[in-house]
Amino acid sequence: MITSPDTMVILGGGIFFALLGLTRFALDLGFVQRPIFVASLWALVTWQAQPVLSIGIFFELLWLDLFPAGTFIPPHSIFSLLATLTLLTCLPASDMRMVTLILICTTPLGYLGAWTEQWYRRRQNLSYNSLITWTRNRKPAYSSPEILTKLALTETFVLNLLLFFLCVLPLLFVLRNIHPWVENELQPTWPMLWLIASLGALLSLRIHKAYILAAITMILGILLNL
Repeated sequence: MITSPDTMVILGGGIFFALLGLTRFALDLGFVQRPIFVASLWALVTWQAQPVLSIGIFFELLWLDLFPAGTFIPPHSIFSLLATLTLLTCLPASDMRMVTLILICTTPLGYLGAWTEQWYRRRQNLSYNSLITWTRNRKPAYSSPEILTKLALTETFVLNLLLFFLCVLPLLFVLRNIHPWVENELQPTWPMLWLIASLGALLSLRIHKAYILAAITMILGILLNL
């Protein structure tokens, strides 16, 4: 069951996500889009350092080797991060097994966010055509650069807010209903999750020694947590 406080938390997380999403267009500040920076902001606002910072480190490592270059749009890590933090705020009694399940559910949202951003950028080609028409005779007025920029930022804000709300709300409903069925036996640890998240970056190095070191570290981590 979704309560009114849950709705307010999701709405707050969605507004936070929508505002941060504007920095990808209105003001390009690379560090603002880093998961560890956003997690630090969340920790300052909520006065809760853990597991917020640990989740930020997880998503920082997960797509460490993917960065925007040319027309490539990397996974929207901020979407996955804020969805995870919002769900954990609504499910405060979650143990590490539940946290791991939430991470598994929210990771695909990064790819959904990137796909949505790519779709919207293609849609903006229409605005570009309108701008070309405006430069010839300064008509119509609603095709001026100022109007088109304000419209694009407004549309981006509303799109991100709706996307966040429509994705997190059903996830919360499902996770809340299966929460009692999650067993409490083997509890993953954050170092184990960080290691799994960093495998992508390690594999991208194409260095065999790095593969061997990662395999040994993972085996030792699993054995020590049995």
